[in-house]
Amino acid sequence: MIKKMDGFPLQAQVKAAQNSPIESTSGNPELDKKFKEVSRMYEKQFLREMMKAMRSTVTESGLIKVSQGEKIFREKLDDEYVEKWGDKGGIGLSDLIYEQLVFHYGSRMPVNKPKGPLHLDEKSNFTLKRGISPKSSEGAQTLEFTRKNEASVQPEKVVAPWGGLLKKKLDLGPQQTFLEMWHDNGLKSRFVLNGSTEALKVGQNLQEGEGLGYLSPETKNFFWNVSM
Repeated sequence: MIKKMDGFPLQAQVKAAQNSPIESTSGNPELDKKFKEVSRMYEKQFLREMMKAMRSTVTESGLIKVSQGEKIFREKLDDEYVEKWGDKGGIGLSDLIYEQLVFHYGSRMPVNKPKGPLHLDEKSNFTLKRGISPKSSEGAQTLEFTRKNEASVQPEKVVAPWGGLLKKKLDLGPQQTFLEMWHDNGLKSRFVLNGSTEALKVGQNLQEGEGLGYLSPETKNFFWNVSM
């Protein structure tokens, strides 16, 4: 009988109990590889702690004194047992951890490149200057776009980088609007649009590449914050 563990998908528990491989994927081969490596690492660490706890329950008789060298050798031997044990499938804990990583984080990783918020090519008025990584518990990243030709008087179209829901729209001042989108891939976009905006409503579903507004010709820098 399989005892259900809170927080773990039942499908993962059944497969682990049957010692069968987890078939779930995030859709990103490189990400799956990292998830599996981390899962195996945590399972081996759990097995090491379990071996130490088991060893601690064995009391020495006192007839034969165990030397420090023998204790070190025993620890190394136990560690080797754990490595072999984990490489052969362990107790199925790595499968549970892997399933959870895919379940909670795999679907949040974008599998397609963004179509915005600014269209960048040789004819574009803006260029991606650099990425800034501020302190954030959400692992946010801010990208800075800089106007190439300050003498340009053409507005720049801003579009939705991925499809999703318009979560917030706040008027900060004359021709200055804060927009926040929650994308279908699990990411969130935030930016302040200095210029004109389309007739957008909070709760509106937007398609990838759909227009959000235009940056004014006076805008020299545009910042796009992306987080999970």
